[in-house]
Amino acid sequence: MFLAATAITTTVVAVTTACAKDPRAAAPPGPSTSPTRAADADAAEKTALLDVYRAFWDSQLKVYVSGSMQDTGIEKVAGDKAYSKVQTTRAYYVENGLEVKGAPTHAPQVTALDMTATPPSATITDCLDSTDYFKVDKATGKKVETVDNNRRHMATYQALRIAGSWQIRDFDISRDRLC
Repeated sequence: MFLAATAITTTVVAVTTACAKDPRAAAPPGPSTSPTRAADADAAEKTALLDVYRAFWDSQLKVYVSGSMQDTGIEKVAGDKAYSKVQTTRAYYVENGLEVKGAPTHAPQVTALDMTATPPSATITDCLDSTDYFKVDKATGKKVETVDNNRRHMATYQALRIAGSWQIRDFDISRDRLC
């Protein structure tokens, strides 16, 4: 009887131990990607996007003031249609003897961010206020009047993350959407 009890106990211990060491057994819950960590990553990406957006505007202003694309840093922060639009505007200003004075004020917000896209993409929406940003005739120094008296327009910028860096790829400044 004692021998039978010992055999049963040994079997129960062996089975229990084997089950505990079974690699198919459910692992205890471990750390998972928490919403907080994902939100922090998104916050970091949004900060990087807005930094690139501000650098885009700084470079764009250098292009318009100098009349040249060289040594402005625009190629680092703008690509595709955004680069072409800045280049086209620069050419228009040069051909028409215009230069810019001042700078617009901004209120940019990242309104869309898709880090799962290939490449990751984002949208920045901004209320551009050009009250203190205007064109002047280079020869006379006189301010060039614009057809549109409203100096606050909504603008939308598309960005892509390429080779680890964000770049403004296209933009639209809406004359119909005021802010």
